[in-house]
Amino acid sequence: MTNKPILDIHNLNVVYETPSGPIVAIRDLALELNANEALGIIGESGCGKSTLSYAILDYLPSNARRSGSIMFNGEDLLLKTEKEMQNYRGDRIAMVYQNPYSALNPSLTIGEQLDEVTRIHRGFSRTQARKESIQSLQDLSLGEAEGIVRRYPHQVSGGIQQRICIAMALLCQPDIMILDEPTTALDVTTEASILDIIGELKERHRMSLIYISHDIGIVNKISDRIAVMYRGEIVELGPQEELFNHPKHPYTRALINCMPRAGVKKETTRLNTIPGYVTRRSADERGCPFASRCEKKNAVCEEKYGLREIESGHLAACDRAYATDVPDKSTFAPLIPKANARPGADQTDNASSGIEPGIGPAPLLELHEVYKYYKNRKRTVRALDGINAKIEKHDVLGLVGESGCGKSTMGHLVAGLLEPTKGNIHFDGKDISLTWKHRSRDTIRDIQLVFQNPGRSLNPSFSVEQILDRPIKKMLKIRSRRERRAVMINLLKKVDLGEEYLSRPSTRLSGGEKQRIAVARAFVTSPRLIVCDEPTSALDVSVQASVLNLLGELQEQSHTSYLFISHDLNVVNYISDHILVMYLGRVCEYGLRDEVVNPPYHPYTEALLSAAPDVNPSHKQKPIRLEGAPPDPSAQIVGCPFAGRCHKKIDGLCDTTPPPLKRLSETHYIFCHLSEDRLRGVAHL
Repeated sequence: MTNKPILDIHNLNVVYETPSGPIVAIRDLALELNANEALGIIGESGCGKSTLSYAILDYLPSNARRSGSIMFNGEDLLLKTEKEMQNYRGDRIAMVYQNPYSALNPSLTIGEQLDEVTRIHRGFSRTQARKESIQSLQDLSLGEAEGIVRRYPHQVSGGIQQRICIAMALLCQPDIMILDEPTTALDVTTEASILDIIGELKERHRMSLIYISHDIGIVNKISDRIAVMYRGEIVELGPQEELFNHPKHPYTRALINCMPRAGVKKETTRLNTIPGYVTRRSADERGCPFASRCEKKNAVCEEKYGLREIESGHLAACDRAYATDVPDKSTFAPLIPKANARPGADQTDNASSGIEPGIGPAPLLELHEVYKYYKNRKRTVRALDGINAKIEKHDVLGLVGESGCGKSTMGHLVAGLLEPTKGNIHFDGKDISLTWKHRSRDTIRDIQLVFQNPGRSLNPSFSVEQILDRPIKKMLKIRSRRERRAVMINLLKKVDLGEEYLSRPSTRLSGGEKQRIAVARAFVTSPRLIVCDEPTSALDVSVQASVLNLLGELQEQSHTSYLFISHDLNVVNYISDHILVMYLGRVCEYGLRDEVVNPPYHPYTEALLSAAPDVNPSHKQKPIRLEGAPPDPSAQIVGCPFAGRCHKKIDGLCDTTPPPLKRLSETHYIFCHLSEDRLRGVAHL
């Protein structure tokens, strides 16, 4: 790194003019980025992270006003005209957006969109541009680059789409690349692979990075320093390990404590949460932006507030993260009694694979040889290919795997949104292998569903009262409006919301509040099983912690079982009693949580665990990079479906012979050819 920063921001302010008055998005922000440095920026949604990136490139809407200075190699970008900025955007400062589906033009081939970059910015001919485009894709470990450039965006996976966006940003060999949550919607293995590649390309091209995320575990994988933002200000800045080991600002400490991590489990630990939510900031507001949510505030906070160097290279606006004059309000308390008497947590697994049925206590839910095919005139996609699984009473089954492995399909079959092509689904001994229209009222009441995106699962034209009223009226048959309202108020209390929320439309709720309403709606009928389809993946880490705590508490109160679907191994490790690992519609591994996340385990499980981001930056491990993509789900697979990507593959066996079932304990089994000795490795969680 050079002594002179490549990007030097001083007293940056961004204000949006609105009919209700000015809103401050960024206030007096100062930041430096050195040459060949990776700077991570973390904070909750609404803290101004994306606004900062848009302010650098002048991508802000017309009602935004900027002031201060943004010095890039000695030139102030705030003084540049729109025409002059075209020489900087994409050419010298490139940006990769969160959603590749929106960033790519669906009507143009991938090659045309990549070629356009070098033809416009570097004056290349069509032949030169295409050659450079193919090379950029190969640099991102896309082996079929010649074929990919002829496809349209919808014809490739989300992970490949994001790599295409990164390739597009790299084509002009920029000095700075800004990445705005580029891996949020991706699988953990794809995410790890992309972060690994970005790190390699940064060193190869000697460029600087600004990596924006709400997840400190992801930022740790790529950043040299981390800046923590809250309500438009940087509240703490320092080296990643120093920030984790010795956070000075209470907000930094709170963010770190919100995240599930190695050794943090629901039996022993309640995740910390941050009370309240990020609010808009008016132009006349002064003082500490975090004061209203801070557990450590005292009478002198406002007087001493201001960003200053606490230690060499470590700046913070406050040093009260561990202040003892104000006791911690959020304590790490057990969610449940630490007794090994959880129903289902220590039962032997005799029926999980469809083998030796009828031995041991009857499970709440059982899938036996379940297949689900999606057919059209050209091909048949095997979404589920002979699944055997079960969920015990009062048990949480974590279902993990990459996108396209069949997780959501399995959840939709259990919830009755789909009907299996073959096989049987039994709930409490009754066959429910039908869609919800053909199920009994009792079964519909007993199995509920919480979707991934609460904004799409709640009717935007309904108030919270209307959303909760309908299932109470239809399923519980309560005719009295007063009685229904009493039930609603009781439900809101259970999810830590007040009676005043009943009159609010869902559009006026935050993401965490929407998901709490979705959870409350699922619990209306006192269900025995809830299918949770990635219920926390779209949430900030603070809101995620709150929802996970809520799900754990409600489970203990109501003795409900969960089918918890996620690709986040840290979340699954925290909430689950058992874990089922799926790949391409088939079971790879099943067992108690602690058996699955500790060796011996399936090579695919090992790859998933190695890729999981760690909150502690000192826990550095090289993720197992899975080369290529999963096989075509419409093709008939002869051997192990994972053989083509497996780092422990036995040539001549794995790709020709189906893997056998191997029992590693009474409660733990895998489908693999490898011996137990070869399956052992270093525990990742």
